[in-house]
Amino acid sequence: MSAPRPAVPRSCTRAPHAPHALYAPRALHAKARPRRRRLPSAPLLAAAAGALLLASLASACIERGYPLAGSGQVELRADVAGPLFAADTLDEAGKPVLPRQSPWRTAVSLKLTEANEPAYGGYVEVRAVPSEALALHPVERDQEDGASCGVKDGAFRCTAGTQGYARFTAASEGDWSGEARLVVSWADRTEELPITILPAGLPEDATNFALIAGGLGDSDRVLATYVPLMCTIGPLPDDLGATWRPGAIRAREARVRASPPLNAPGVVEHAPVIIESLHSEAALSLTADCLERTSRLRVLLGATGESPPFILCFSDLGGEVKIAVSSGQKALDPIPSLTVDPEPRLLRVRALRSVVAAGTPGDLFEVSAYNAERVRIAVPVDLTVGDDQVIALGGASVTLHGEDSEATIIQGVAVAPGTTTLRVTPRLLASPECSSEPVTVTAEPKPEPEEDAETETEPEPEPGAGGGGGSP
Repeated sequence: MSAPRPAVPRSCTRAPHAPHALYAPRALHAKARPRRRRLPSAPLLAAAAGALLLASLASACIERGYPLAGSGQVELRADVAGPLFAADTLDEAGKPVLPRQSPWRTAVSLKLTEANEPAYGGYVEVRAVPSEALALHPVERDQEDGASCGVKDGAFRCTAGTQGYARFTAASEGDWSGEARLVVSWADRTEELPITILPAGLPEDATNFALIAGGLGDSDRVLATYVPLMCTIGPLPDDLGATWRPGAIRAREARVRASPPLNAPGVVEHAPVIIESLHSEAALSLTADCLERTSRLRVLLGATGESPPFILCFSDLGGEVKIAVSSGQKALDPIPSLTVDPEPRLLRVRALRSVVAAGTPGDLFEVSAYNAERVRIAVPVDLTVGDDQVIALGGASVTLHGEDSEATIIQGVAVAPGTTTLRVTPRLLASPECSSEPVTVTAEPKPEPEEDAETETEPEPEPGAGGGGGSP
């Protein structure tokens, strides 16, 4: 009975059979019958051929390594001691957009031992939980002799080198953040390494996070320029212009800054910061003219922890503007707030009386300011008259009433005959100056003479009246 033929793996090609030269040729002219050589038995030939075939297959197709036994031990250590950062934005292919915040990957070392000795050639499988948290890759360098990590039969496998070590890389390649785990499995055992993945941006222990804006003064106020201010003494026009005037939009340059944690000085570089306007009359831009505006802007911090400059843009309507700033685990609280004064478009100065007698006090003028939407607004103004010898005002300045109150009335006293006007300018500014219609003060009328009252006289006594007395 012949020995069984050894099985050949499917991935290997069976070696072709060579012909057996079992007989030595003799001279053709020999007449004697050749003597037959004694051959080995068939079973022995089959066994020898099988052994040679198995040896060749082992050297050509069977890979080095063996699954680590259940009695083996595995130790894990990540090169990056702190958290990793998730990607902030992804491209159309789902890949992170560069540059991005570091660290976003770490090398991981495995040490495989059996009986306290390096498990050279032993291999284990590694996976990330959840799978979308981390991508596993072979290391590009610093791999020990004989060690390897890579995908094998649908699993990520690491084989220990001569000293029992193997290394691979775990990388955050998506926008997933949370608590992830690296799980190493062999035989019926597992070993885990937790890895924290933070959302892109500043970590909680970053300090000095602030919005820095120029041109606001100590009061965080954006003042009106009064450049578009017009004057009138009559009714309001139907259109006072656009609230965002091209080429004349009020703007302030701003930056965001932060300081890194002491134990991670490099984490602020490329950290994304989101700036968002929470008011309809404020916007953000990357150009000083504010022609291209948005309500939400993303900037990256530099190596020093400061962002490139960006522009805060304000319409002529103004208001109490809030600018929200956030980055990763940090957000400015309270939200930065700016007071933006409305830009007055029209100042109406109207005389209530065209003629007034000298010496008469009372309501002489009405003054109102309007914004681009024809709404009456509060504006501080200075008041003067052309001739203060004609009319004396009750005050030199006033804040005009807004829409929630009646129009502002200016009182004065007509002092002496003459003609003059009321002149109104924005407070502490010489222009623009708006004037009312002229008011004429006439002389004080002379009082009409009073009629003389009739004098009453006592009647003279009649002669002989009052009793008589004669001489005796």
